[in-house]
Amino acid sequence: MSQKVRLVNLTVIALLALPLLAGAMVEPETEREYPDEVIVGEGDAGYTLVGTGVTLREKTFLQVDVYVIASYVCSKATFTDDKATELLTLDGNKRLVMDLTRGFSADKLKNSFSEVIEDNYEDMSAFQSDMETFLGYFTKDAEEGDNLVFDYQPQVGLTTILNGETKGVIGNFEFVKAVWAIWFGEKPADDDMKEELVANI
Repeated sequence: MSQKVRLVNLTVIALLALPLLAGAMVEPETEREYPDEVIVGEGDAGYTLVGTGVTLREKTFLQVDVYVIASYVCSKATFTDDKATELLTLDGNKRLVMDLTRGFSADKLKNSFSEVIEDNYEDMSAFQSDMETFLGYFTKDAEEGDNLVFDYQPQVGLTTILNGETKGVIGNFEFVKAVWAIWFGEKPADDDMKEELVANI
């Protein structure tokens, strides 16, 4: 394991062990709570992530809950009118936290990511190999209660954590934007989710 990956692992463990601050974002249908602020690191190297919103993904026809997702961004980030696009393109600390509320196959999970990314990009050549690496993280069927964290840090990259295990780090920022496009792109997984995930900005 490289020194860079070990550093990321230690950072992730520290993040997940942090106590929650007062206040929380609550997804109303599931009543699942997420902290509205998280302090990362210490001293001059520390920073605060603030919640931009939380939402529930449902299968439209059957109204079956699929997952709850919460979005975070560095508290120093500033936004104007197009908050979703600005969050997508922001090259600053940000995070997405997903908690699955039902199980499904690994292929279905991978397709749910890749299909929305493909809808948002006519040309994926800038990150095609990273896409293949990312999809390769998901080798087992998803189960209810699984937790996924996508954590982006400049100079480090996108760290994907599944149930507390770091699956890998991708440094290509073009791919980071592609992942955020799943929820914040011009053709997101769901337009209502897109609005709810920036509701707190």
